[in-house]
Amino acid sequence: MSLQRTIAVLAGAILGACTTIQNTPKQDLVWSAYNQCRADGRIPSNIQLIRVEPDGRAWYSTYSSAYGAQELERCMTEKISSSSAGVPTPAAAPILSPAVSCPADIDSRVTGCTGDT
Repeated sequence: MSLQRTIAVLAGAILGACTTIQNTPKQDLVWSAYNQCRADGRIPSNIQLIRVEPDGRAWYSTYSSAYGAQELERCMTEKISSSSAGVPTPAAAPILSPAVSCPADIDSRVTGCTGDT
């Protein structure tokens, strides 16, 4: 009977730990800016924010091309700098990084591709 009790307590602790994980205020600020930019129609559908670090650094992914990446960065920087969410505005623009690199045969100066070439 004590083995069942130990397993139940352990399972409860694991489940409890998973439910207490929350975003930091900086993560919430970045996600909120992204959602506002999407709602405003300023971000094309081929771009998606995929990860935001606790310090506010964010990664995005593009599908098919890097079209709209500069607008994403511009819009999110604008939304974050004008935010009144009670979180101190970062001194610098948020760090947004593409999650995928551009194909080697693409000239980033011509296409606007923002990945590593």
